[in-house]
Amino acid sequence: MTKDIKVTLSSAFLLNFAGFAVFSFLAVYLSNTLHLSAVESGTVLSILTLSSRLLPFITGSIGDKYGFKRAMGIGLILRGLGFTALAFSSNFLSVSLSAFFIGIGAAFYEPSALAYFSNEKNLDLRKKHFIYLNLALNGGAIIGPLLGGVLLLIDPRVPFLISAFIFFMLYIVQFITLSNANKEERQDNVSFIKGFRQVARNKSFLLFCLSMTFFWFMFAQLTVGIPLHIYNLTNNEGFVSLVITINALTGLILMYFLKNHFIRTSHYTLLITGKITMITSLFLMGIYSNSYWVFFCVIIFTIGETFVLPSSDIAVGDFIEKRYHGTFYGFFDLSFAIGATIGNYSGVLLLQRFPNSFIPWLIFSSIGAIGFFTLRLLLERKKVITINEDSIKV
Repeated sequence: MTKDIKVTLSSAFLLNFAGFAVFSFLAVYLSNTLHLSAVESGTVLSILTLSSRLLPFITGSIGDKYGFKRAMGIGLILRGLGFTALAFSSNFLSVSLSAFFIGIGAAFYEPSALAYFSNEKNLDLRKKHFIYLNLALNGGAIIGPLLGGVLLLIDPRVPFLISAFIFFMLYIVQFITLSNANKEERQDNVSFIKGFRQVARNKSFLLFCLSMTFFWFMFAQLTVGIPLHIYNLTNNEGFVSLVITINALTGLILMYFLKNHFIRTSHYTLLITGKITMITSLFLMGIYSNSYWVFFCVIIFTIGETFVLPSSDIAVGDFIEKRYHGTFYGFFDLSFAIGATIGNYSGVLLLQRFPNSFIPWLIFSSIGAIGFFTLRLLLERKKVITINEDSIKV
């Protein structure tokens, strides 16, 4: 494992740790501490999500043009500034501006960070690196909320300031230790327009992104539909927090014990298996109105999610045209922006309109099934995906 990969993996753990120390309680902080209205709080969260997921197509191309290391550094500085500003913001306008800085910082960082992994030419090593990345992200997602909850008792601003400190420190560490991974590939003729053309002409990649849009729709229910459902059943916020805890712990344990199986198995097989598992879990979620049954279904959901998340990042690497790693990963983020946004609104509307009903879960699983068959269509139409003179057998 190269020094760049080790540094990027360690950074992933700390970034998720710092992020979840804040994001797990951000909605509560906006409503209860800053006393923003429901519309204002929702707008802030939307700014955060959309800026981090719609802009990567542009910021990813900046990484291709000027260097992954430079783009990641800009992202860390912007996120650090955003979290610092958020700690001292008290009105809707300043909070919204802080959220935008955090979101655009993530947009700069993530496509270029993923490009460090996709640059690995050996498929087995690339798969191993993405699996370790998933472990690092899950580890941060578990520990971050625990520390954030403790720090909130001291002062609501402390988690924001500690997270900002982590981002600034990571900037210094990466500035010293990371190499310019795409230094030799950067050329004057690398541009956003040419990157867009590379993506637009890659019909297989576009179909793959379309299939993943339906996955992100299902994935959004982890933080919207399922928590609302468990709260409707129990009227207990403690049960709601258990959903995320069970999800993160299950994903971490599963990835740790099955990492060798994941390395040996085709990532397209894992994608197919993971999607059908998630569809099944959402369908089962609505057939029995019991909190413990929901937790069981969350475990099944997490198994599918754990199969899909690293496999999708690996699969994107199969489609990438030379010199445009950041652009392709940035465009892939658009599928998240579209799918998760529709999933968020649909989850709220359906669970409010049909509480404790089978109807929302039938709709969720049916929409997920569309994504499953879209992916199957891609794999059946192209038994072998040919990218840059390499043939990856599906």
